[in-house]
Amino acid sequence: MDAETWAAAQSSPEFAALRRKLRTFVFPVSALFLAWYLVYVLLADYAHGFMSTKLVGNINVGLMLGLLQFVSTFAITTWYVRYANRNLDPVAEQIRGTVEGSSVDGPAETADAAEKNPADADAAEEKAADADAAEKDAAEHVTEKDEADAAKQNVVEGGTK
Repeated sequence: MDAETWAAAQSSPEFAALRRKLRTFVFPVSALFLAWYLVYVLLADYAHGFMSTKLVGNINVGLMLGLLQFVSTFAITTWYVRYANRNLDPVAEQIRGTVEGSSVDGPAETADAAEKNPADADAAEEKAADADAAEKDAAEHVTEKDEADAAKQNVVEGGTK
């Protein structure tokens, strides 16, 4: 790919919309998490009495809030992955398809194409079948390679015993 193609993709309205979607999630969530972390640090430094309040046994408020930092990190990560899968990845795939000169069609687009032009639908089905066959061949190749590696390992282990 040349620089002009990438520059054109980056200046496209689709790419701008993708960046806007990313920023509308990342910036507010990052700000909230940093505020939550700052509150935790300030409480740990200036509210010793509150943070040392025992909840159950030797578990105090400070320990619980510290553990909740980890929980919130995992929750935000899960939330982001779901958001990206639903809102960012489809647009990114569309942009990639445009840049690379191929179209990334989902089932809905393929069905629409079938209604408009049956020849295009046949070509799309053929392309999907070819992709499935290539994937199956690759999986069989990996299996054959694994079997060959296992056989080599048995020979090596058998020869050293």
